[in-house]
Amino acid sequence: MISRVAESCYWLNRYVERVETLARLLSVNLTFQLDADLPEVERWWPLVIVHGEQEVYRQNGGGDPTDDGAAVQNYLVWNEKSTSSMLSSLRMARENARTIRETISLEMWEVLNDLWVWMIDPTSLQSFERDPHSFYIHVRNACLLFHGAANATMLHEDPFEFMRLGTAIERAGQTARILDVKYHSIGPTDPRIETPVETAQWIATLRFCSAAEPFFKREDNFLAGREIAAFLLFEPAFPRSVLHNLQRAKNFLNLVRPPLSANGPGSPVGERTDRLLTTLLDRIESLDVDTVLEQGLHEVLTWIVAATAEIGEAVSRDFFHPDAGELRASSS
Repeated sequence: MISRVAESCYWLNRYVERVETLARLLSVNLTFQLDADLPEVERWWPLVIVHGEQEVYRQNGGGDPTDDGAAVQNYLVWNEKSTSSMLSSLRMARENARTIRETISLEMWEVLNDLWVWMIDPTSLQSFERDPHSFYIHVRNACLLFHGAANATMLHEDPFEFMRLGTAIERAGQTARILDVKYHSIGPTDPRIETPVETAQWIATLRFCSAAEPFFKREDNFLAGREIAAFLLFEPAFPRSVLHNLQRAKNFLNLVRPPLSANGPGSPVGERTDRLLTTLLDRIESLDVDTVLEQGLHEVLTWIVAATAEIGEAVSRDFFHPDAGELRASSS
């Protein structure tokens, strides 16, 4: 497949994943405000911080995020100057899908295009203002339907594997960011003496990742920050944990790399990505939750987010935009 198609497949799923993640974050946080008595600064500002939008938010006159949840929600959903907003991410997802319309299935296109048409319709804004929670649930469900349609209707060949590679890398980074919401909300805490508000924050963190039910189905888990952090970082069977997605990314990377040659070392395409991904995965597998808490949860999560971003850049350089020297080395 040509690199242009591979890149659009990869970014299509990354953008859809961002839309779904943001819908879940906003939906859960909206409900959480009714369950916990938090200082104003801890209600919505952490979501802006985790998306790296502090400066852009202030520059675009978003208001005071410490006491205006409506302004934050409007910004994260509708602001077209923000590349992280729901509207911007959905636009980019649809644009990538449009450019590879012959590659994806009809059902995938219909789900994504229907969501876009619904979102830009004026009645959608009215729905958002009237009942934002239902708005977020609609967006989340449409994204899940898109993933289901892809799995059920596409040929499981290279385009599909690039999509899954994009999803896995995006989810690993997003789960680390979501865990960091907790840090930015209440800072480092002592897991031995967690307050009811801190416990509520950890429950919300599980719900941010659609992890509450899976977490409590593990009989050896009990409700504490240490166990929740361990689950979201290291649970190999949970589809949104950092470890699970790094392992899947490694698998999908192997599927899209050119096969090794029987008469030589094989193609170097993907070596940079493989090296970075292997290094990150090996280090994650060498950690446990006690080591993470000792090193500092925020520090480890920041490192994971930076490492997944570097892997994403390596995917682009290896597969989509290699420089001339790399192209000559690959063909020699």
